[in-house]
Amino acid sequence: MKIGLLLPSALMYEPLSDGKIFAPKDLFLDLAKGLVRRGHKVRVYASSDEALQGFDVITGEMGYLVSEPSLMKHRYIAEKTKRMLARIYARWEYEMDLTSLAYTDARQGNIELVHSFLEFSGHYFAKVTGIPTVYTVHDPVANPQYLDYFRYLRFPNDPYVAISRFQASELKKIVHVTDVVYNGLDPARSVFSDLAGEYLLFVGRYMPEKGVEDAVKTGIETKTLTILAGSKEYRQLPYFQKTIQPYAASGYMKDVGFMNAKQKNGLFGGAKALLAPIHWDEPFGMVMIEAMACGTPVIAYNRGSVPEIVKDGVTGFIVEPDDNTTNTTNITNQTNTTNKGGKWIIKKRGIEGLVEAVKRIGEIDRAACRRHVEENFTVEKMVEGYEKVYERLIRH
Repeated sequence: MKIGLLLPSALMYEPLSDGKIFAPKDLFLDLAKGLVRRGHKVRVYASSDEALQGFDVITGEMGYLVSEPSLMKHRYIAEKTKRMLARIYARWEYEMDLTSLAYTDARQGNIELVHSFLEFSGHYFAKVTGIPTVYTVHDPVANPQYLDYFRYLRFPNDPYVAISRFQASELKKIVHVTDVVYNGLDPARSVFSDLAGEYLLFVGRYMPEKGVEDAVKTGIETKTLTILAGSKEYRQLPYFQKTIQPYAASGYMKDVGFMNAKQKNGLFGGAKALLAPIHWDEPFGMVMIEAMACGTPVIAYNRGSVPEIVKDGVTGFIVEPDDNTTNTTNITNQTNTTNKGGKWIIKKRGIEGLVEAVKRIGEIDRAACRRHVEENFTVEKMVEGYEKVYERLIRH
């Protein structure tokens, strides 16, 4: 097949993504490489990046991303505000430019279909051109007051791919879901360690919905160092400064900030467990499969896709959040009703459950964690899943 992979996000451009967590980038690159290995002709539509060397890449007008424009209009708005708005407009213009190039190529027969991996602009071009297009959804379904929700209502019958069964169940309430394809990674890039370290690990955004405070409290309760690794910009926010940073005085919290792939590998492999006490219904937690690929078990709240990723008692422990652990994002009204009957091995809820899970983490076979990823969450399986989606799309 001749496949066009479209990811026009500015965060594909290394200078703009430095120090930021942007999971779709690695998934996009791995998918492109996997499709090429399987003999497909792949054209990539994304901003210039060293990781794309060797691919047939269309980058679009990079000037939109590298310049620092202002606005000629709105002369009564403060210059700082005009520059901020101009950056937003410039990224939107870049997205439109790159998307138009993808559909122009498709009209010329250079590609048979477009796989839009993140942004929403493809829907409009597909509607006008009739080019077969499929859309991967990485985010939860938003509340009706958000623009994101309205966009789904505008294009309810387009073929969307969900990244977990839980996410699909929510999306199907408003749009057509053509399939579920789990995210995957290359196990060869994950260094397995059969020896557990002495610290707990939290990787992600330092925000309430990620459960970072619950993770730190668990470390304090078990007298175990909890290492935090996340994007640097979240350190400057009031939530981190006022709520999380004071816990450092306990001696059981250490913030190491953003980690590149190599550093993160060592951090995962050396941890006793990854803590993922999420307060929201996450569609798919990449950090969970990254940890398990290194042999590190996961302790997570029963929210979103967690029961699909973590095998309770085999690759970690699933804990019911307590009654006060509600969805803190204000983004979605989703409620995970999966296994609410307390069928997990750990019977205690909330932080008490996390503490018990940490004390029992030695029961988990680290080799089983690795096998679970190799059998369910690899790039090869992800590529195979998308191949089936593409074939159906073209036949239709």
